[in-house]
Amino acid sequence: MSVSLLDDAAERRIMAVFHPRAWRNDYAIDVDPEGPVEFDVTAEIEAMGEAAARRLKDDRDNSDDLSRAAGAPDWIRNWSGPF
Repeated sequence: MSVSLLDDAAERRIMAVFHPRAWRNDYAIDVDPEGPVEFDVTAEIEAMGEAAARRLKDDRDNSDDLSRAAGAPDWIRNWSGPF
């Protein structure tokens, strides 16, 4: 999971990008997504507070919970494989 900041004149949004993977021979490999991979996580980031938000790291376990964000597509919230 990675996070980026979208900055337009009207409003700033924090977007997450989901990277679906599957297990093959005990290795997590990239697989084709089942739908859109980018979604808004602004509310979740703001709710966790500045200190916790600053501890988030792309492609680490501590960002995985963002896959359950309200704005995440259903296929991402229900993904059973690694990511």
